[in-house]
Amino acid sequence: MTPTSVFPSLSRGDRSDILLATKSQLSRLGYRVGDSDSPEFDHQFDSVIRRFQQERGLLCDGLLGPETFGQIELARFRLGDRVLRFDPVRPLRGDDVAELQKILSRLGIYTDRIDYIFAEATDAAVREAQTGLGLRSDGIAGPTTLSGLRAVKRDQGEGDVFALQERARVTASGPSLAGRVVVIEAATTRTDFVTTTFPPGTQSCAEEYAADIARRLEGRLSALGTATVYVEDSAERATLGDELGASAIVTINLDSSSSPKAQGAATYYFGRGDDPSVASPVGRRLAELMQKELCARTGLLDCRSHPRTWESLRRVRTPKVHVMPGYISNDEDRAALEDQRLRDLIAESVAVSLQRLYLREETDPPTGTLDLAAVSSQL
Repeated sequence: MTPTSVFPSLSRGDRSDILLATKSQLSRLGYRVGDSDSPEFDHQFDSVIRRFQQERGLLCDGLLGPETFGQIELARFRLGDRVLRFDPVRPLRGDDVAELQKILSRLGIYTDRIDYIFAEATDAAVREAQTGLGLRSDGIAGPTTLSGLRAVKRDQGEGDVFALQERARVTASGPSLAGRVVVIEAATTRTDFVTTTFPPGTQSCAEEYAADIARRLEGRLSALGTATVYVEDSAERATLGDELGASAIVTINLDSSSSPKAQGAATYYFGRGDDPSVASPVGRRLAELMQKELCARTGLLDCRSHPRTWESLRRVRTPKVHVMPGYISNDEDRAALEDQRLRDLIAESVAVSLQRLYLREETDPPTGTLDLAAVSSQL
């Protein structure tokens, strides 16, 4: 299976022969899929898909679409199930590659993010490990290499070299936002969250408010000397932040739900709740700061920060945060967002959070109290 358009989007009540292979694969992963010989997407399988989505940090909507198919494919192999090697045309991807990267990271050899892709950095780390083990340095992670890696004992616990380096870069870069590059995206629901449904007449309103918040954020950051790049179509320039060497990517959207009671603000960063080593530590810190500032300054209901493996987060290396300051489908949130003063506070909260990310702990003020202008004049 591959997460491409050749696979339909399936949900409860649908029937497809593709489900036979999908059920078989999930069954081998330990999920109770019900009747594995039935091509029906029944209640039991719907529960399995939602559980799988939740565990893998996906949008928990019960829809078996490209992202969920992709994660099922990643979960297909365990380390040792196949020989791993670098293929520049079609790089191998999977949980087994991620596990190999974690082992190499704990040994201090692999210093990139755990991304499930056997690319150049993983190949180089495998070759270095093989040299250290006295093996032929061919970059092939087969039984001999894996056996040698598992036998190595180093008192490094669960250390993540990429996480340590990412935090060190933040600390060493100084406290000022001046000269940094921040990419701002807005109203990307049509490309990032294609299954999100909106009450009639509210999607254009949600996009207008998101764009307004983004523009206000852009103005604040520019006043601090930050080079801001505003992107209206994230699909067109998915890796722009990486290309520019940006300090962060901030995406502003308003959420929507079929339940009118869904309410509040939330932030999202790259990561998996069941595996802390699969995460952007700076993205997590920034998302947490934004969530706290948002709720302290606006009074919006706190729906917390969450790790997710959405494609829009996974495809970039730059720390990225999705900010969702309310539900357009909720009457109370929508009424509040109509007030430009709230949208101004949301922009202020995000800008303050970006500044706090670079302040040393001893100079970082309590949540909701930092004055951007005052801090900027002192840096």
